[in-house]
Order: sequence, then C-alpha cells, then structure tokens
Amino acid sequence: MTAKLLYRVLSGRTAVLYSPPSRRHKTSSSSINALRSFSTATPSADHNDDDNTKENNGRLRVAIVGGGAAGMTTALHLSPLVAAGLIQGPIDVYEANNVKTSNKSRTSGHTLSGTTEGGKQLYSGSGALGRHIGVGIWSTAWWPFLRSLEKGYNDANKNRQSYKTLLKDLEACGSYVKDVGYRSPNGSWLVKSQLNASPYGIDDLLQHGATESNGSKSIDNDDPALLFVREKDLLSCLRNAIKIEQKMGTVKYNYGVKVESINAVNGNMGSLELHPTNGTDATTTTTSPQYHLIIAADGLRSSLRSRYAGHQSIHATSLGIESSSQDDIENSLENHWEHTRGHREATKVENREYIVFRGNAPKLTAAAAGEDGSDSFQTWGCSKSMRFAAVPFRHADEDLEDDDEESNSGHYSQTDAFKERQKDEEVWFATINDPVFIDAYKNSNSTMDAEERKKLLIDAFGSWHNPVKTLIETTPAEDIMYEMALAHKHNASPVFDIKTIMDFERWKLNRKNKGNSCKVTPIIGPGPGPILVFIGDSMMTIDPVLAQGFTMAMESGASIARSIERALSNSPAYSPALLRHELGERQVRRERRLLHLLRSTELVQRLAQPNGFAIFARYFVRPLMKLCPDGIKQGVFNFMIRYSLGLTGGERDSGGKQ
Repeated sequence: MTAKLLYRVLSGRTAVLYSPPSRRHKTSSSSINALRSFSTATPSADHNDDDNTKENNGRLRVAIVGGGAAGMTTALHLSPLVAAGLIQGPIDVYEANNVKTSNKSRTSGHTLSGTTEGGKQLYSGSGALGRHIGVGIWSTAWWPFLRSLEKGYNDANKNRQSYKTLLKDLEACGSYVKDVGYRSPNGSWLVKSQLNASPYGIDDLLQHGATESNGSKSIDNDDPALLFVREKDLLSCLRNAIKIEQKMGTVKYNYGVKVESINAVNGNMGSLELHPTNGTDATTTTTSPQYHLIIAADGLRSSLRSRYAGHQSIHATSLGIESSSQDDIENSLENHWEHTRGHREATKVENREYIVFRGNAPKLTAAAAGEDGSDSFQTWGCSKSMRFAAVPFRHADEDLEDDDEESNSGHYSQTDAFKERQKDEEVWFATINDPVFIDAYKNSNSTMDAEERKKLLIDAFGSWHNPVKTLIETTPAEDIMYEMALAHKHNASPVFDIKTIMDFERWKLNRKNKGNSCKVTPIIGPGPGPILVFIGDSMMTIDPVLAQGFTMAMESGASIARSIERALSNSPAYSPALLRHELGERQVRRERRLLHLLRSTELVQRLAQPNGFAIFARYFVRPLMKLCPDGIKQGVFNFMIRYSLGLTGGERDSGGKQ
C-alpha cells in the first residue's frame, strides 16, 4: 500500500484518493469525490438574486468568524476589493478572545500558564494570540501578498501598505530554514537536502519593481521556502497589518465576541448571534448586521462547523432536500433523511491517540550538538509513533508589547529594541503514543507533574542521536507544552442552504417537544439565507506532520478572495448564484490542494510512524533509503515538498504560479 501511495505522489495523479486506515485521515472513498462526500446541495429554493441586495447598494457584505491566522489573512486579502468598491466595507471580523486585554499580559493564546497546568494545552491551536512556540509557514502563504503588490503597479487598490508592512515584519521576526533531512534514531541520515533560504521577497520587489531588471528572480521561478517564527509573533504581525486596514476603513476587528449561530435569515442574507466574552453578562446576546457571506475561520472546534456542516451530504441522505416548502420538509426529514447521523459523521473530530510535545530550547553550540547535530532534522522512530524534529530559528529576546491601535510607530519588529535583542533557539517537537503519557493526559486526577513528565520523555528519547536528549534536557519542564493530537475526519464544504438547516433544527426541536405529529413552520421569507464557507482548521484540521497548518490557513484567505473577485469581475452588483458557482469551483481546487497534502502526510506517516510495520521499516525500507544515491533521494525529497504544497500538476489553488 505504501508503494502504491508513493506511485500516486510521484506520478502527480489526483484522480484517485488514498483512503487511509483507522486513526489516520479518512476521506470516506477511494475517489476524489470522497473529499466532496459532505458537499452541500445547491440552494433549495429559487430566489431573485436582486431581492436583498438593495441595501449595501447591491454590494456583497462579508463577515469573518475567527480572528486568528486564517481570519486575519482573509480580511487582508479582501481589503483591496473593499477599496475597489466591489465589497461593502468594512469587512467585519469577530474574535472571541479579548485581544487587547490578553495581549498586555502576554498569555499564551488559549492556554493557561505553565505553572497552572504544567504545559498542558487546554485547547487545540494557536487562537488569536499565539503561543511562544516556533512554527513554520511556507512561501505559498505569503506569495499571494507579493503577487498583489506586483499587480499594484497597475492597480492602486492592490498596492497595500498593510502587505508591505506584514512581509517586512514577518522576515524581521523569523528566520528561513536551510538544511533539512530525515534521520534514524542512531543518527544516520536517510536523506539530506536544502531549502531555499534566500527567497524572492518584499525587498526584491521594492528594489526592482514588478519585473526585475536583472531578469533572474521572481515568484514564478522561485523554489519554496520555509520561514520559522513564533506563533505569537506571526499573529502580532497580522494584527499590525489589520490595524493599518482598520484605519483605512476596510476592516473592522471586533474582539471579545463569540459567535454561536446564524439567525435572522432573510432572503440571501443572515445575521450572527453574538455573545460577549469580555466580562459582561455571558447570557447577553446581540444580533450582528446582515451578511451575504459568512466565512468560518474559528478553528478545530468551530461552532459554525459543528452546527451547520455536513447536513446535506451524499453520506447523510440519498435524496437531499430539493425545496424548503412545508410538505417537502416534512416528507424528507421524517421519511428519507438520516440527517443527524450524517451531520455527526461529517463534523467528527478524531483522537489520533498520540501525544505531541513542543518546546523551545537554547541554541546549541557545535560541541554540544555533535556532528551534523545543529541542522534542521526530523528523526523517525520504529515504534510507539515516535518522532522527533528540531529547527533552529531566531526571534526577539523578550516579549515586546504590540502597539496600540492609535499608535503610528509601527510594529515592534521594526524597533531598535527588537533588533538589538534577538535570541537564537531551537524549536523541537516530539510525538509518542506510550500509554503512560496518554493515560496521564486523559486522567484529570493524574499526579504526574511537569518534571516527572520531562524525565519520562528523556527516558523515551534519551538513547537517540545528538542533540535530541540535550534539547529536551535544556528546555524548562514547565515550558514543554503537550497536547493530544486531534484532527477532523472529513473536510467541510460550503453551505448554500442555511435556511433549510434552520428549518430542520426547528422541526427536530418541535418533534422532541410535541411528538411525531408536529408540523414545521418554515422560516419567514424566501431565499436560502447567507452562504457559509469554512477555511483553515475550520475546513479541516490535519496531523502536524509537514508543518503546513498555518500555510493552509493563509492560503485559504487568498483563495477565497480570488473566487470572490472572479464572481464580481463582470459586475460590481452581487449575484448569489454566481458567487455560489465560484465558491463551488474553489472547493474543488482546495480539495485537490488538500489531497496533495493528505497523500504526502500519509506517506511520511507510514515511513515515520510504521505502527505494525516496524520490522519492515527497520530492516527493509530504511536500509534501502540509505543505499539509494543521494542525488535520487534529494530529487524525490524536493519533489515531495513541491507536491505537498500543491505546486505540481495542473491547476493550483496555492500560492504558486497561476
């Protein structure tokens, strides 16, 4: 099966999707249609596209739920469309965390401090604030910003100061990875290669313009690059860019507001039900303005995904709902639609049954690291899902405050204090499915403290090559973060008929309260309601094997902006039917991009974490890799990187050549 998967990756074929085994990514079928097994039906009722566009002067009104990397990137990519008058401004971003208050105390995103929880992550993901841990973002995440600036030479709306500031801040806050490779626990290299550590960037663009005079360097002929930066610095850079757009009136960032559901559906529009999280009465609810398009970017545990995704899937029903009329609702829901079971399957979050540890260790000297020890590497164990990876990177020596919204002094990455006090560290992560760790994680009454957990981690990885043991030893126990690996079982497709789902929820509640004879009163007003689209981790959270979580999130923002721009390119008047078509086409492209990543992730997992195949991996696969000529291995490795980023094959939906 591994050989078959490798053939599919190397051949670049995308017509067939590998269906992984239990506890790995599942896509429910062996064809690419399985990726769309939870696609929603087309709107249930014909509705005049012009009926509810008279307010907003016929322009599209957009809300983004979630103010993390995916949400802020999307808002930035939509800002030129607001400036051009194609979208009604501002773009409303709703974030549950009170970013201003929390940022002053420098809390670690969703987590409590280490002294309180001993490093245990209470919520998955970075949230809107971010943790101190280093993360990687690939160049496909920032190429769309560069492309927009290139077009800005002919289109002033795309020449955004926020983009220039963001790209400069990111480069100042992080460092590019150069030497990479895979190793065995004894230290031998299975494959070594080098990434592009001097990519085409904002300075090249500003120096040479849209077309370089030296004719050599551009996005289209640039190799992928990997930038490592602390989570909290990445999100701070994005907030700084958002601050610029807020001053221009294109974006409004609403923090301390949690979105639970959609309500007040009217035609092609709907509102959000808002709950304050900033210390006021939690029972207080308010209703947002009306929106045509709602973009869910609120992460793994997205409330909108859990409530609305998957309802009208092929998996959930053989017939679907063709109309929101009274008779059709009752007939479909009572007799034909396995609605609840299909919805639960579509929105399922899977426990991968292994623990992920993360830490930042002091940069090692050459003597402490040993020969070939200080480069970036990922080491593959042969049992217990054991993996260890490390990447050296540079960041600020201390936590500096974000500038207030009213400040014009720029981001802290451009300050002298930042530039003078930078620190070299090595970010590392380890995975293991040892029952000792898993049981302690799941047991709320466990007495295992941070020091004991660190000792057990050293015992597990202590016999591995340098500098694995040293990196763990030099990281303070309370600073070692750990969490259970979680991921979605399926991806979530756009929802084009919110009204039908709300009708069903009312029917289900009435049936529970009044018995089987209850009737459904359809929601007043024609039309399917607003379009709901999922991006980033809300669309699908995957295993953190190839360091592409943030990259996928940021790519999604650019992708949805391109689809909206195409839908509005012929006329600034909003057409729901045209936008639904463009978003449906976008979903196919994003699924193809996701397919590349899933295949690559599965292949690496089968080689890196060969549960049930340890003897085969140790005595056949790895010796064969060592005997393979370096030139061939490097070629396969480099192709795998490009394939996983969606940079091979035909039409793409990443940041590559378009």
